[in-house]
Amino acid sequence: SVFNMGYTGKHGGKQFTIKPTKKYNNPIMNWIDAYHLNIFDHATNVDQHLYKPSSFMFHYINWTFRASFTAVFISFLVIFYAINLFFAWLLYEAGMNQPECITVSGDHFGTTDTKFSDAFALSWTTFTTVGYGMTYTSTGNNFGGEPPTDCSWIVFLCTAEAFVGLLYAGMCAAILFGKVNRIQSHANLIFCNAVCLQYEEVDPSEEVDADDTDAEGGPERTSDIISRSSDNNLDDFVEDEENPAAETATEETKPVTFVEQFNGCPVLKFQVVNMLANKQGSEMVDAIMKVIGVKHKRNGERITQSQYVRVNLVDFEHPFFSRVWHGVHILDGTSPLLKESAKKKIRENGGSWPSEWFKPKVIHDKLDFEDLVVTVAGISNISAVTVHSYKRYKKGDVLIGFNFAPLVFQNKSTGMLEVDLSLAHDVREQRGGGGEDLRQSRLQRHQSIRIKKSSVH
Repeated sequence: SVFNMGYTGKHGGKQFTIKPTKKYNNPIMNWIDAYHLNIFDHATNVDQHLYKPSSFMFHYINWTFRASFTAVFISFLVIFYAINLFFAWLLYEAGMNQPECITVSGDHFGTTDTKFSDAFALSWTTFTTVGYGMTYTSTGNNFGGEPPTDCSWIVFLCTAEAFVGLLYAGMCAAILFGKVNRIQSHANLIFCNAVCLQYEEVDPSEEVDADDTDAEGGPERTSDIISRSSDNNLDDFVEDEENPAAETATEETKPVTFVEQFNGCPVLKFQVVNMLANKQGSEMVDAIMKVIGVKHKRNGERITQSQYVRVNLVDFEHPFFSRVWHGVHILDGTSPLLKESAKKKIRENGGSWPSEWFKPKVIHDKLDFEDLVVTVAGISNISAVTVHSYKRYKKGDVLIGFNFAPLVFQNKSTGMLEVDLSLAHDVREQRGGGGEDLRQSRLQRHQSIRIKKSSVH
């Protein structure tokens, strides 16, 4: 290795750039080696057995996975024409030197004014192995007085082009096959554009989800209470105060309150909707939801470190995800999404939030993260392959004092439970109020969402 001295650091330490030694004395060979295009091993290279793909092929193939099918087809077409034009130019030059070696409609090459057009026709028919017969390399009596050995260069060009054409067709097929596999491995999910932070009591009659399951051996979750009570009336979306389940609840069936369940701590809620929820057999088996928080360490105004922290969910597994799934994270004294001073105060308060903190602006000041990444993976019941999807949220995408709108309803004509996918991004203020004013806060927050009034009232 060679050492290139850089600048002197802020604290006086010298900074160096470490580069590998050059393998060759020839600068062209060193450039080829830098882009992993070399085909020769170097005896003194300790990394010669490491796999290093061509940089161009690496970037192009990775791009084909990200790009649309239309863009990929256009790139195939551009490369197809570029290769054919290159070989057409070679065949044109060779045909001009030895016109007897190429036959065009029974005559030698160059007898008409369409010389390059004839060379291009020979090129693309050879590349695709179509071979219409209108333009071809001379054989038998077509040679005239030209010795066949003089046509070796043209024969070699056509043979090489046919070989390249077969390789190109195989590469295109492999890329398309990879894109199809990529589609099969993508989970058809809708992540709500916002994250809800809830800190008030939950009405047990509020409908949000008929798909959540109990955490085994753990406390009953809010979404489970909602689901069972909403099953008593599934004819349509029912407003909270109209559901008779809350009126007939006894002491034995009275659900656990928000404070009792989460020990007086707010919760972050993530909503994931199965895009194929209204089709039979479109479930995700053994689904797992994970959340990662991204925190930035700063030195003044400069970001010096990006830290990833694991965010624990109340129930991160779903054995049979078919409709709607709510991931819940409790913002307690152990949450990595809160400032250290806030977590210390919560622990000193017996594990609960101080009552004076339950204000949107105060809650926002206690949060300590930049982004949230939610991933969901499982086995598709359609293709029986592992699928996954993810969503990245900004801190400004967290709506304080809001909950997700109910999605599940019963189709009166079929009697089946269905999901209104048009409401997948709808939220409503938590029961009891206290939600932030979205019309004012959206002008101040750093977010990736637009907020507008829902068409559902």
